[in-house]
Amino acid sequence: MKTIYYAIQNIIRGKDSTIIKVVSLSLGLFLSIVLFARVAMELSYDTFYQGHKQLHFVQTAWDFGKGGNPGIENSLYPTGPTIMQHFPEQVESATVINSWWPIELKHGERIYNGKDFLAADSLFFQTMGIPLLEGNAKDLGMRNVIFMSQSFARELFGNENPVGKTLLWNGKEQAIVKGIYADIPENNTFRGKAVLSMASLDFRKDWFSGGSVSSVVRLKEGADMDFINERINPILANYIPMEEHYTKLAQAKSIKVSLTPMDGYHLSFSKVRTMLYILSLLGFVLLISAAFNYALISISSLAHRAKAIGVHKCSGAENGSIFAMFFWETSFVVFISVVISVFLILNLNEQIEEVMEVSTKSLFSWNNLWAPLLAIVILFVIGCILPGKLFSSIPVTQVFRRYTEGKKRWKYPLLCMQFGGTAFLLGIVAMVSVQYHYVMHKDMGYDTKGLVYVDHSFSNPQNALTNLRNLPFVEGAENASTRIMNPIKNLSVEDNNGNWKFTPRIHYANEDFCKLIKLRLLAGKYHARPGEIVVNPELVELMDWTSDGIGEVIPNRGTVVGIVEFIEVNKTKTSPYWIHWPENEEETSCVHVRLKEPIDENLLRLNEEMKKLYPQEDILFRPVEDSLHSYFRSARIFRNSSMIACMGILVITLMGVIGYTNDEVRRRSKEIAIRKVNGAEVGHILRMLCKDVAIIALPAVLIGTLASKYVGELWVSTNFRDILAISPLIYIGVGIVAMAFILGTVIVKSWRVANENPVVSIKSE
Repeated sequence: MKTIYYAIQNIIRGKDSTIIKVVSLSLGLFLSIVLFARVAMELSYDTFYQGHKQLHFVQTAWDFGKGGNPGIENSLYPTGPTIMQHFPEQVESATVINSWWPIELKHGERIYNGKDFLAADSLFFQTMGIPLLEGNAKDLGMRNVIFMSQSFARELFGNENPVGKTLLWNGKEQAIVKGIYADIPENNTFRGKAVLSMASLDFRKDWFSGGSVSSVVRLKEGADMDFINERINPILANYIPMEEHYTKLAQAKSIKVSLTPMDGYHLSFSKVRTMLYILSLLGFVLLISAAFNYALISISSLAHRAKAIGVHKCSGAENGSIFAMFFWETSFVVFISVVISVFLILNLNEQIEEVMEVSTKSLFSWNNLWAPLLAIVILFVIGCILPGKLFSSIPVTQVFRRYTEGKKRWKYPLLCMQFGGTAFLLGIVAMVSVQYHYVMHKDMGYDTKGLVYVDHSFSNPQNALTNLRNLPFVEGAENASTRIMNPIKNLSVEDNNGNWKFTPRIHYANEDFCKLIKLRLLAGKYHARPGEIVVNPELVELMDWTSDGIGEVIPNRGTVVGIVEFIEVNKTKTSPYWIHWPENEEETSCVHVRLKEPIDENLLRLNEEMKKLYPQEDILFRPVEDSLHSYFRSARIFRNSSMIACMGILVITLMGVIGYTNDEVRRRSKEIAIRKVNGAEVGHILRMLCKDVAIIALPAVLIGTLASKYVGELWVSTNFRDILAISPLIYIGVGIVAMAFILGTVIVKSWRVANENPVVSIKSE
């Protein structure tokens, strides 16, 4: 109990250093816990399903002469069932899932957008291992049947039992609720609020399906995935009609199918892995900086605590007792920091969710708690053992002489790591911010400012456009097939002999749509009627026309009347592109509106007007720029994380430098006083105090800056195709800012003692 008593006394007596320790530890622990929780969540992707180790994606590589491109949403419809049929001893079940078909659900006067809904066959629940709370899973094989998640059912029906209730989907078809399933966490590939029976969707479900669905198979316990992969393609070759003249099949040189474990598929993407590596690195940099900062301040206090420890030893205290005293002292400080960190997490829910773009419920689920616990353990071990060893090793002779003169070597590596970490994070933030700003503000040939959209099929599209155009804050409104940043790719271009040449990006829209988005016209005119097409220069190049393209005919498609500049997001080379007037108006179900200034205010007014005009429909206009934000979601998460980590380490380093400077000034107070008595100026004293720090900071900042360049370039190359060349001046600026921050802190903190009357310092000795 004595050791605990002395530990509490030391915390109270050294309240100034204790506050610095608690602030830096709390901040470092809070930020690192959030980062590690995000990493843990990503690592547990697709592990919610029962028996998830047996789940495997059917992965299809389409070779168009430029290599295969495996993906989870490009399987031919019968692939999964065929695998189950031919490998009954290996495969337990297989399911087909569609996550792109536009499904809108209507309940009462509310219409719910279909982006959160899935379609699947009767083996969906059995294969995926999703707990079914109510209903018979086989009912999903019937037409116009729907199952919904527990939370979505509660949202629609409250405490009523939804089974047997009827909904409308896509405005015309009835869907009977046949069951309820457990909510699926965010870190899962298939997490729809509702699942509509695949039989309800009217699209081709044979080998001519075009590769539009995801297939998942559940292997039996002990089954060999490689066994299937070695034998599946010769079998499927007997089914896939490669010789048939059908769009995607006709274009493909070959199709190769393979199984891959579902729980590892998310991590197979280099973009995801790179993000996890760097987020982990950021978390460790923050955590280690906070721990080393604690150790630095503790070791720096040896100058005024050594005598007290010597007295304890003269009174019979063993090294173990001294270590125990420091152990309890560290435990109390870490405990306070943990409490503060938990408080911050509980009270900054919205901010954390905004930065991490995931709910705190998912971040801190029971499965992910190992991450924050690991952070606390690392912090405690580093912060306790190193200083505790030094304190317990102080000899009893300290009562009679100075002990700390030769112990500065412990401080230097700790300071070096902190300074290097500061420069590293500053460099990362600089590179990320410059690259992110570049892609977000890149000229793409059209103007997104004030442009908003909604994916919605109005019962009377022309009447809806008229209503929108009549609003005083609306500049214009037009229909298109998809939002401008996401053209479709479903029509092929053929030569005069019917041979496939390439598949362009396409928009269906009328002439006024081009004017609305301010699509830059390079030559000719906008299309004014069906059969007229405007294209980009990339398409003209691929057609091998000798002219500029105006007046040329694309076989079976139309006549080129204009050349426009359309640049794809995050592409080093833009795909061929055209835009034309559709024959079927149902193909244009994405309404674009250009708002007048002030845009944010008018967007709110627009959505309010939609509620008044269409009270029974779920219509929410969003800025087109949100598509760009969504496209770079992982990059944005990393950018936000880097900025927060950078601010955190700046505060931690600030606390560390303040603590170090305080103890250094206290240790050298007599020396400073004597120098001032002998005529030393304030500037001389400040240079003397800065010199020691500068010698450590210069190489540390250099190493940290170079490390940030390497890691930043790795991240950029993984997340972006269109890369901005970063000027070396950026990194030079990072080094200057880091050095200015470090030395500025030392100068500000030393200014008072440099101007102090030397007599006061001498008397205090």
